[in-house]
Amino acid sequence: MSSRFAFLFGTALVTTLSTVPAMAQEAPQASSDAVGGNDIVVTAQRREQSLQDTPIAVSAFNSAMLEDRAVNSVIALASNTPGLYLSQGTASPSTLQIAMRGALEQSGGSVTSESPVAIYIDDVYQSRLSAADYDLADIERVEVLRGPQGTLYGRNSMTGAMKLVTRQPNGDNWANFDISYARFDEVKAKASVGAALTGNLALAASGFYDNRDKGWQYNVFTREDVTKFRRYGGQVALGLTNVDRVEAVVTARYAKSTSDGQHFLPINDTPPYNPALGFYQTRTPLPAIGNNEQYSFSGRFGYDLTDTITVRSITAYQHLDEHWALDFAGGYVAPGSNADPIPGFYRDSLGKQNQFTQELQVLANSADDRLHVIAGFFYFREHARQDTNDIFTGFPLPPSSIETKSRSYAGYGQADYEIIPGLTASAGIRYTHDIKSFFGTTPDSAGTIYVLNYGIKANVWTPKFNLQWKWSDTGMVYATAARGYRAAGFNSLNSGEPAGFGRPYAPEFAWSYEIGAKVDLLDRALQLNLAAYHESLTDLQTLALGNVAGSYLTQNAAKAKVQGIELETTLRPVQGISFFGNLTYTYDKYQELDPGSQAAQAGAEHLPLISRWQYQVGGTADLPIGDSTVTLAADYSYRTSYNSLVSLSQASENPAIGRANASVTYKLPGDHIQFYAQASNLFNSKDWFASAEFVPGLFGYKIPLEPRVWRVGFRYKM
Repeated sequence: MSSRFAFLFGTALVTTLSTVPAMAQEAPQASSDAVGGNDIVVTAQRREQSLQDTPIAVSAFNSAMLEDRAVNSVIALASNTPGLYLSQGTASPSTLQIAMRGALEQSGGSVTSESPVAIYIDDVYQSRLSAADYDLADIERVEVLRGPQGTLYGRNSMTGAMKLVTRQPNGDNWANFDISYARFDEVKAKASVGAALTGNLALAASGFYDNRDKGWQYNVFTREDVTKFRRYGGQVALGLTNVDRVEAVVTARYAKSTSDGQHFLPINDTPPYNPALGFYQTRTPLPAIGNNEQYSFSGRFGYDLTDTITVRSITAYQHLDEHWALDFAGGYVAPGSNADPIPGFYRDSLGKQNQFTQELQVLANSADDRLHVIAGFFYFREHARQDTNDIFTGFPLPPSSIETKSRSYAGYGQADYEIIPGLTASAGIRYTHDIKSFFGTTPDSAGTIYVLNYGIKANVWTPKFNLQWKWSDTGMVYATAARGYRAAGFNSLNSGEPAGFGRPYAPEFAWSYEIGAKVDLLDRALQLNLAAYHESLTDLQTLALGNVAGSYLTQNAAKAKVQGIELETTLRPVQGISFFGNLTYTYDKYQELDPGSQAAQAGAEHLPLISRWQYQVGGTADLPIGDSTVTLAADYSYRTSYNSLVSLSQASENPAIGRANASVTYKLPGDHIQFYAQASNLFNSKDWFASAEFVPGLFGYKIPLEPRVWRVGFRYKM
C-alpha cells in the first residue's frame, strides 16, 4: 500500500472515528423518529441484514430514493455509486459498458464478452451486457456491492456485483401508475399492481411502455433526426403467502426494445481530433439498428427445515434475441473530398443467446444468532450465436459467425461467527469449474474463409476473509481480504484476422484488501460510510487494436494495482430534509506489462475508464403547503477526465463530465396523487462518454451524452 494512499485513508478514518464521541456528546439530540430511517435492509451476504451492519462496501437505494433522484434505468446508477462507470455500449443504446475498481468491459455487443461486475435480477445471474440497461419499472431495491464477491456470487463478480430486487407478491394490495411526457416527443407509462388472489396465493405484476418519436442527434446526409426508440415489457410473479415454513415464487419477465441504434460523431483524423461536424451530428448513409427481445422464467423455492435451518432453490431460464447495426466511422469522407459519405466500418449483427441457471442454498444460524452459515451449489449453462456482416470503406466483406457454449459448476460456503460481543470473524471459499467452447468462421483479407475451433477449461478458488468489530448500535469497522475473477473467453472483434479470431484469453483475477467504517451520528441523522481498498489485478484482460482495420483483440496484458477511498454520506437534519453525497478517489498503475501488448507499446502507465476523482452531491426537501406537500430534489455529479482506449491516445481522451438534475413534485393529501416535473442535464452540458481512433490515420469517433431532457408527469399510488 503506497504511503500516499495510507496517509489519505488514515486521515479520513481517524477524522471519522475521532468525531464519534465528540459529536454524540456535543450535538443536539434530535428525535430518531423524526430524522431516522437512513438504513436499508440488504441481502449482500445472501441473507437479510441492515446495510449498516453489513461488512461490505455496498451502495443501496430503495424505491423512494430512486424516485427522488429520477433513476429510471441501470445507467443512471453510476453517478449515485462511488467508483462505478456505466455507459451505453458501442452496439446499441441498451447495451452496457461497465467498469469498477479497474476491471472493465467495453464490448458488450459481442456474445463472447462478459462483465467483471456480476448483474443479478431477483438473485438470477444475467450473463449478457446486451440489453442490460434495464428499465427500473417496479424496483423495490438496488444494491451495488463493491469489491470482489467471488465467494458468494462467483464467476464474473471480480470487482463487484449489482443486484436489482423487484417487488414481490406478499399478500398486500397495491396499485401504482405513472405516465409522463418528455422532450423529443417521449411518452412513458409504467404500472404495477399487487393483490391477494386467495388466502395463500398472491400476485405482483408490473409493466412499462416508453416511446420517443424524435431524436436529439441529426444525420446530415439522410436529413433525419435519430436516437428514436420504443421499449416495452412487463413481469408477472405469483407467490405463496401464509404457508408456514414455505417460500415459493414463480416469475415470468418479458422486454422488447426497438431503436434506430447508436450514432457516432465522426472526428477529424489529426489532432486535436475534434468532431468533423456539429456536436450532435452524424452522416452515415446506412441505417443504425438497436433491437432486442428477451424473456425469462424463474422459480424461487424455500423451506425452513427448523427454526434455524433453511434450504432454498433458485431456478431460471432466459432467452435473448438481438439485432444491432452501426457505422463506427459515423460516415466516412476522405479529407478534402466533396463526395457523399460512405460507410467507414459498418457492422450488422444478429445474435441469439439462452441460459439456464440452478442454485441450491442451505442457510443456518445458531439459536443465539452468533453463528451464520451458508453453503451452496451453482450450475450455469449458456449457448450463444452471433452472425455479422461488415462493410469497410464501402466494400462488403464476407460474413463471420460465432457459436459458443459455456458450462460452469461451483460449490461454496461461508461462516460468520461472533467470537465475543461485537467482534465477528468470517471465512468463506468457492470452487468453480468452467468449460467453454468456440466454433467460428471468418474471412482473411483476401476473402478466404477459415473455420476455427477452440476450447477452454479453468478451475478457480475464490476465498474471502473478514473481521468486523461493531462497538455499538451506531458504529462498526471491518477488514476484508477477498479474491475474485472473470472467466476466460474468446476473441471475436477481429473480423478479417483469422490468426486472432476465436483465440482464447485466460481468466483475470483480483486480490483485494479493504478496510472500512460505517457510522451513524446525531441520533442516526448523519450516516458516514467509508471504505479504502488496495487491489492487485493479474492477467488483466485489455482490449487493444488488432492488426487489421476495424479489428480488436483482448489480451492478458498486465499486472496492475488499483487503490482508492470511497465515502458515502447521508444527512437528515430535520424531518423532510435530506442531503446525500459520495466521493471517490482512485489511483491506478500498471506494475507489469506484456512487452507485446498495446499498452506497453504505447507507453501507457494507467488503465482506461478510470477517473481520478468522482463525486455527487444532492438533496431533497419536503415542504408542506396546507395539507399537501411539495418535494424539491436536485443533485450534481462530476467525474474527472479518462481515456476510452488502453493506449491512452489523444484521440481516446474524454474530458471531465459534470451534470445536474432537478425535480419538483406536488403531492396531494395522502401522497396518493402526485404531479411532477424533472430535468436531467439541467444546464445542457455537452459531453461525450467514449472516443476512439477506430482505424488510426483514417477515421475515429466520439459518442455524445444526451442534452437536457425535461419531463412532466402524473403518479397515482394506492
